[in-house]
Amino acid sequence: MKPADENSAEVTNLKPCDHQAFFEALDSPPSPTEALRAAFRRRREFLLIWAPRP
Repeated sequence: MKPADENSAEVTNLKPCDHQAFFEALDSPPSPTEALRAAFRRRREFLLIWAPRP
């Protein structure tokens, strides 16, 4: 596998302030919003409807 060059889709160049914000968000992600929780509930219910029965 060849290494990614700077024009590759696998490489993202960030400004120092963006780099800091990105890694701070990874270290301390925000709590999920009610909208996100509702989306996960809908997805779980959808998957339960289509799950194969043993």
